[in-house]
Amino acid sequence: MSSKTSYRCSICGNSGSPLPLAIELIDRRKGLPGSWHLVECSHCHVTALEPIPSEEELATYYAAYSNDENVDLSLKMGSRRPWLRKVFHRLTGDVDPRDFVRVRPGERVLDYGCGHAGYLSDFHHRGIAISGAEIAGYVVQACQQRGFDVRQVEQFSHIPFGDNEFDVVYLMQVFEHLREPHVFMQELSRVLKSGGTLYLAVPNINSIWRKVFGKNWVSGWFAPFHLFHYSRDSLADLAGQHGFDLEASWSNTPESWFRLNLKAWIHPAESRLDWRTSWLDARLVRYFAMLLLRVIEFPVRERDCLVVKLIKR
Repeated sequence: MSSKTSYRCSICGNSGSPLPLAIELIDRRKGLPGSWHLVECSHCHVTALEPIPSEEELATYYAAYSNDENVDLSLKMGSRRPWLRKVFHRLTGDVDPRDFVRVRPGERVLDYGCGHAGYLSDFHHRGIAISGAEIAGYVVQACQQRGFDVRQVEQFSHIPFGDNEFDVVYLMQVFEHLREPHVFMQELSRVLKSGGTLYLAVPNINSIWRKVFGKNWVSGWFAPFHLFHYSRDSLADLAGQHGFDLEASWSNTPESWFRLNLKAWIHPAESRLDWRTSWLDARLVRYFAMLLLRVIEFPVRERDCLVVKLIKR
């Protein structure tokens, strides 16, 4: 950073000197070229990627985000046996909105950043009025062909729906990707009805595993896609400025995230971890990791994936 005046926090507006973190990041998961570093705001303590990619750069990055364009909208075992899914997720640590999002009769739901639409498909087949928004055009096309109300995200700072349309909105591992958090939080407030519920799931900057893995915490750092890193308090403060109150929060560590970080530690030269298979992917190893995590984390409060439940005033 060239000077003290060259920095202005995108979250709180503080222009004081940031706290540089002694971590230089490269893309360990998708293999994109470039390097970035991290700074922590001395006022709000949100950690940000520097430099923040432009919208044009992000569009280029996301073009290489996935090498799998197969959109399977069929109902899986977890949809047909929800009680079994919930038990299984207690072991795996997976953060699945179907396990905690509550929808009353007649309410409308938005899945923003719906990915391959597995959650959306399940809610839809349960008779819930759910819509989706997604940047990947092939996902939007596949969903629309099945009759799902999924719309294309054309701008990162705009939600392609009208005012006060939804009672519930959830974003699973999406908010940390957004380069203008205040603008987008205002958009979330715009599309939600008064008294509506917003769920955000993000990597937890206070996670014990960030401290353990350091620069190999690739599930959380994930440069250049994860632009900001939040805690419960920083998310509550940000949302509070846009008319939301924090109702609840919790955190879990998915065993898949834990194994990904282990891969990064074991293979420090690997830059395409998302597509690398190893002995860590063997079924018995996965089951062992599940049980080990649950034992280790039993007394731990700050785990890898943070979920906050917010209510619009």
